[in-house]
Amino acid sequence: MQQDGLGRALNPAESKSVQRGDLIFWNGHVAIVRDADTVVHANAHHMAAKIENTRDAIARIKAAGSEIVAIKRLS
Repeated sequence: MQQDGLGRALNPAESKSVQRGDLIFWNGHVAIVRDADTVVHANAHHMAAKIENTRDAIARIKAAGSEIVAIKRLS
């Protein structure tokens, strides 16, 4: 529901330079971009809300079987 109801989808060029507040969606999961290198998200891997390197989080979630389905900007 969050993915469908929030913001606008970024095009591929915009997706390469996410900004603070952008949302990265996977199936059943969302992360909030904190800055150029980190996201904040609650996850079962850490069993907590964590600040995590964006590339590391994407790679770990991909290895668990989920690709990014959308990146959205709220403003």
